[in-house]
Amino acid sequence: MIDDSNNKILVVDDEAAILTVLSQKLSSLGYDCDTEPDGLRALHRMKGNQYHLVILDITMPYVSGTEVLKGAKKLSENTPVVMMSGLDSIEIVRQTLREGAYDYLVKPLDFDDLEITVRRAIEHGNLLRKNRDYRRSLELEVEERTKELSDALVEIKKTYDTTILALGSALETRDIETQAHGLRVARYSLLLAQEMGSKDVNQLTNIERGAYLHDIGKIGVPDQILLKTSSLSDEEWTIMKRHPEIGKQMIEGIDFLRGSIPIVFYHHERFDGTGYTQGLKGDGIPIEARIFAVADALDAMISDRPYRKAMSIPQAKKIIIDSAGKYFDPSVVEVLCGISDDDLIGIDNRSPNEKHSDKITSDLLALGEALHAG
Repeated sequence: MIDDSNNKILVVDDEAAILTVLSQKLSSLGYDCDTEPDGLRALHRMKGNQYHLVILDITMPYVSGTEVLKGAKKLSENTPVVMMSGLDSIEIVRQTLREGAYDYLVKPLDFDDLEITVRRAIEHGNLLRKNRDYRRSLELEVEERTKELSDALVEIKKTYDTTILALGSALETRDIETQAHGLRVARYSLLLAQEMGSKDVNQLTNIERGAYLHDIGKIGVPDQILLKTSSLSDEEWTIMKRHPEIGKQMIEGIDFLRGSIPIVFYHHERFDGTGYTQGLKGDGIPIEARIFAVADALDAMISDRPYRKAMSIPQAKKIIIDSAGKYFDPSVVEVLCGISDDDLIGIDNRSPNEKHSDKITSDLLALGEALHAG
C-alpha cells in the first residue's frame, strides 16, 4: 500500500532540462520526485517502486510515450498518468485518454496548470486506491461471512440428522423388528430415485428422510397393537392404519421435514387405488411414495424376519414384477429390474462416500443400536 502522507511522482522525459525543471518545481510543492530519461527504464523503476503519479512525455526515442503508458497501466492500473507533449493535437489527446491517461499537458508547461493537474491526479489516484482497498476488504468480509454461513449450515445439517435419528430410534425402541429397516429402505429409495434420473438434491434428501421415517406414526399406536404377534382384529387394524396420518401430524410442523410428507403420509397407497389412507391411484400418488413402495417391498422380502427367512433378490424381483400395475408403478419396477443384483446386495454394506451413499450415515445406525442397548 502506498503511503499517502508522502506523495511520490515519477517524471519521464528524454530532455534533461525538462526533467530538472519539473523535479525542482514538484519538490518545491512538497512532492518526492524521481526522474527517468528512458521509457523502458521508467517501467523497470515502476516495478520496484510505487508512485502516486507518473508524468510522461509522448515523444521519446526507442519506446514511445504511448507504449510506456500501456505498460504503466498494466503494472499499476490505479496509478494516474499525465501525458505531456509539445504537440497540441486533439487526436493525440484523445488517443492517450483512450489508452488510460488521466490528463494531458501541452509544452511549454504552465506551472499553475501543472500544479492543479498534479494535485487532482493524485487525489484521483488516492480515491481509486481507497476504492480498491474497500472492495478487497468487502470481498474478504463476504468470504468470511460465507464461510461462517457454510459452517452454520453444516451444523444445522448435523442437527437435522440427529433429529431424524432420534425420531427413528424412538420408533425402533418400541418395535425392534424394524431396526435398521429404515436405513436400508432409505438407501434403496435413494438408489431408485437416482437411477430414475433425479438430480434434485432437495428431492433426493426428502426421499431419503421420508423413507427412513416412513413408519414414524407408529409411535402413536398402542403397544398391545403394535407388538401383537397374532392377527389384528378389525378394530385394531383400523387403529394401525392411522399411523400415516399420525406421522404426517408429527412432522408437518417441522420445516425441514415437510418434504418427507409424501412418503410418510402416502406410503401405503397402491398403484391400482386399493391402498390407504386416501385411496389414490396411478400418477395421483406422489412419485416419492411410488418409489418408496418398491424399495420397501424389496427390503421386506430380502430381509430375515422372525417368522421367515429372507428371499433371494431374483425371487423378490419376480414378485414385484408380477405386482406391477397393481401395487407398484410399472416405471419404477422397470428401473429396479435395470439395477444389478450385486448392486442391490452391496447397498447395505456401502461406505457413506460411495456413489449412492445416503446422507443418514452409518454412525446414525450405531447410535440407534446404542439406544436399544440402553
